[in-house]
Order: sequence, then structure tokens, then C-alpha cells
Amino acid sequence: MFEIKHRDAMGRIGIMEVKGKRIETPLILPVINPRLQSISAREIEKIGFKSIITNSYIIYKNEELRELAVERGIHKMLGFGGLIMTDSGAYQLFEYGRVSVGAREIVEFQNSIGSDIGVMLDIPTPPDASYEKAEKDLNETLKRARESVEIPRKMPLAGTLQGSTHLKLREKSAREIGKLGFDVFAIGGVVPLMESYRFSELVRIIMHSKKFLPLNKPVHLFGCGHPMLFALAVANGCDIFDSAAYSLYAKDDRYVTAEGTLRLEDIYEFPCSCEVCSTYEPKEISSLDKKERETLLARHNLHAMLQEIRRVKQSIYEGSLWELVEKRARNHPYVLSALRTVLEYDLEKFDPVTKNSAFFYSGPESLRRPEVLRHLKKLNEIKFRAEKLVLLPEAEKPYARTYDIESSEDYHVCIASSVFGVIPLEIEEVYPLNQHEAPEPEKAQVEFMKTRVKKYSKNFERIFVHKSLKFLKGEVFEDLDMFRREGNIKIKMQAIADYQFGRGVGEVLFEDVRAEVAITGRIRRVYSGGVLLATLRAQDGFLILTPEGAKKLLRLPYPRNRVVVNKDAEEFVKEGKSVFAKFV
Repeated sequence: MFEIKHRDAMGRIGIMEVKGKRIETPLILPVINPRLQSISAREIEKIGFKSIITNSYIIYKNEELRELAVERGIHKMLGFGGLIMTDSGAYQLFEYGRVSVGAREIVEFQNSIGSDIGVMLDIPTPPDASYEKAEKDLNETLKRARESVEIPRKMPLAGTLQGSTHLKLREKSAREIGKLGFDVFAIGGVVPLMESYRFSELVRIIMHSKKFLPLNKPVHLFGCGHPMLFALAVANGCDIFDSAAYSLYAKDDRYVTAEGTLRLEDIYEFPCSCEVCSTYEPKEISSLDKKERETLLARHNLHAMLQEIRRVKQSIYEGSLWELVEKRARNHPYVLSALRTVLEYDLEKFDPVTKNSAFFYSGPESLRRPEVLRHLKKLNEIKFRAEKLVLLPEAEKPYARTYDIESSEDYHVCIASSVFGVIPLEIEEVYPLNQHEAPEPEKAQVEFMKTRVKKYSKNFERIFVHKSLKFLKGEVFEDLDMFRREGNIKIKMQAIADYQFGRGVGEVLFEDVRAEVAITGRIRRVYSGGVLLATLRAQDGFLILTPEGAKKLLRLPYPRNRVVVNKDAEEFVKEGKSVFAKFV
């Protein structure tokens, strides 16, 4: 049902296959009121939306709508050919305290009207509820979840996570509902947090929920419809969003952008080129009657939502989602606080090790990104022979060519980096060390560099620092000639292997090596005798092992540097199918 095509941060571009429809995520579902539509579902489809969500409980409670939906099906009733997800009435339960339908009954009804994705009827608990109330509500939600998932149906079903603002209950909810075989997981009970700009609490709930959910299913963040949150929520691992905000804001003369919300009366020039903003001036729309004004603003708001989702997808594809998140975080202090909260968590295992775009530093938060933390961790994996450390300032990349120097058995030469702390020249071509850009260092960067250099320097007997780095501890020098030695391919290749695969791998892979060097001076292929062991990929400096190179890793103790296949996958792999297709 859900195939992941591209990843960045915890975000992913995925394909959902539902009832013959192929829908791409991240995905925003405009909410359609089945009784009253400021913009029809058909118009929403023309704007470019391939999916919508509507409330099955409203349909169920209205005799005329119910008969129409059962007779014609939800798609013909709404006039929408794309994917239709139906909510169960939990919002009405949250707003009014009760609904007159059972959990089983509403799931069966959604199935009967041809919903593409249904939603179980959970018990939504508001933020800040007591632990006792939240636990009681959650236990009832879990009971309903177990009942709902067993109902015979043709439609996929979403299981909703609850727990108020109690993270332990959110984790319990994710663990239990994650076991039940739902097709989509929905994080509920968070709209009040978004309405009151409590975004840091929102991301904690997402992170503590995601931690215990299967990774092969999409996650729906209920009620998130403002484009200024899409990038952050996607980076946290959310795939699907929905909201009636486009219409609700329009009724209040509010104009949505990815940077925030503007009041129509305060707009001098529309910062958008959608069909509405290209046709009308702000004063023209202001002069229209309320219904016309509301319709035009709602249309623009839909365009703004769709445009931001597309921008998020593009950033995932090119590997620049973190840059987009940092950019959006600068639009509101509470979004920035939420980004800082996200960066408190260990995201390194979810973030791709190589990307199509460079690492751009945009503020102190960049120093806490997974790429930086991964580098600092991997530095500890490298075994160096030299006992003397030489520290040089940042310069034009590649550094080794600019300075005309390489590390040797006598001197370990590094760049004191304002982004990555320390960059050994042996590994400078590995992504993202040679593929990053930053402005002139600010105080936070300098302090970060000093801290990382101090820690790294403890591994060496003597430290030499260039005169421009005299604020660092070490023997100051000006003339670089005293450290120049003949380059050593073996030292370089062993360092790259340790950095990529782990400590000690370099010695196993490259005991005796020679290299094929391109006209640019970069190593392209590595041999042992006449046997090709590896190539270095040009775009990111990663080692790509040949079968002969990979066999050398078998000398390492089991199960290190191996993919271990479970017994239930053995026949699948023996048939020649890829182990990565399903089992990793």
C-alpha cells in the first residue's frame, strides 16, 4: 500500500495504492463539508488536489445525505474522482461531547458508501487533561481500535493515536495501535495545540508517537492545514495532512501564506501569483460582497497549501528539506522553538547519509543537524598513525588542493571547521564535508569549533595551529612547508573506509593498495594487486565496494558489517530477489 520513493530528514515521498488509485505523499486533504461547500469538490480537483476528506458522521446523521451516499457512493455524491478519506465523527465528539453512533457502526457505514480510506471512532482527549482522564479515554480508544480493525471491509482503515499531552500515554498509544494492522496511523487530539501555537509540544507528541509506529505505513497529522507547518511536520515524519483552514480563514478575511497569515485589510500587494492573486488587487477583493470575497480567498488559500506541499516534495527530492525547515522556522518564533525541540532528538538514523544538494548553514540550529552529529560520531571511528596534529583555517574547497598538502605518517592535517568542527584532509571529499557552504563564522560557530577541536586534539602528542587560529590551543606556525610530506594513498583509503564502515575496516580492506587517480587529482578506483576492490563515487566520495572488496569484510567478526536475513526471507533471497525490497 505504501512505497517510499525518496527520503530526507524523517520526511519521505511515498506512493499510496488505494483501490486502484496511486496517490503521492506528502499529501494535503482539504476538508469538504458534505452539507455546505464554499468551494465544490469538483473545483478543488481542478485546482490540483487529488484527494479530499469529508465527515462520514455528518452524512450518517442526515437522512437525505445518507440515502444519497449509500445509493450513489461518496464519489458521485461529492462529484470527486480522486481519493476520498472519511472521518468518523471524533471531531464532533471532541466539540460537543457525544455522538449518536457506535464505533463499529460508523466504520461499516464508511465502507458501505465507498470511502477510499476510513477512520476509526476514537475518543479525542484535549491537551492538558489529567493523566487519569487521558488514560481512561485512551483505553477506550484502544478497545475501539481492536474492534474496528477486525471489521470486514474493502477500504483501508486509519487508527488514531491519543493520549493528550502525556508523552507516556502517546507512546503507549503508538505501541498498541501500531500492532493492530491499521493501514494508516493518525495522530489526533492536537488541533488545540496548533491553534494556540504550542508547536514545541506538538513536535514532542509526534516524535514520541513515531518512535513506536511501523515505518512502512503513512502517518496522518489530524487538523494540520497551515502551510507554515508542513515542512516541519514532514521533517518529523508526517505524510498526510487535512484541514478546513482554507475556508475558515477565508470567512474571517484571512489570507494564508507559507510565512504566516495576513488579514486582507493589511495587504498592500498580494505576495502570490495564483489565479486569484494574478487577477485581482487586494482592494478589489475587499470591495466584493462577503460571499464572493470568501470564495476567492478560499481559492487562494487552497493554492497556498498546494504550493507549499509541492515545495516540500521538491526539497525532499533534492535533499534540502532541513534548509526549508530552517527557512520556515525564521517566520515565527514558536516555529523556531519547535525546530530546536526537534533537534533535541536523535534523528541521525533516519536522515540519509548522502544527498543531492549541498549542506547550507543558516543559523546555530544547523550545528545540531543530523549531518553534523553523524560526522562527529564517525570521527571517533578513524584510526590515525600520526602523533602530530596540524590545524588549518577554512579555505576554498577542496582544501588539500588549495593548501597543496596531504596528511602523512608524521602529520595528521585537518581543517578547523566552523560547521563540522574538525575535517581531516583524508576524508574531506566525503559528503557533506566538501559539499557545504556557510557565511563568515558567527560566535556560536567559533565556540562550536573550539569545543570540537579541543576534544579532538586529546588524541595527539603535539598540536600545531596556523597563526590565524591562534585562539586555539597549540604551537602557532606560519610556514606550511615544514609539514609537507609525500601523500600516502593507504592512509587516505583506510581513513575513508573507517569513516564509512567503522573502526578497523580500513586495515581489513586496504592492507596493500594502489589507486587510479583522475586528472583532477581525485582517486577513482582502488586496487589490491590487480584486483579492483572499490571505486570512489564522484558526487559524494563514498566507497562503492566490488564483490571482491565486500568479501574482505567477512574477515570482521559476525555480524559486523553484514545484513542479516531472517529465516522467513531466505527463500525470497535465494530466488535472486533483492533483500532490500521488503525485509530491510
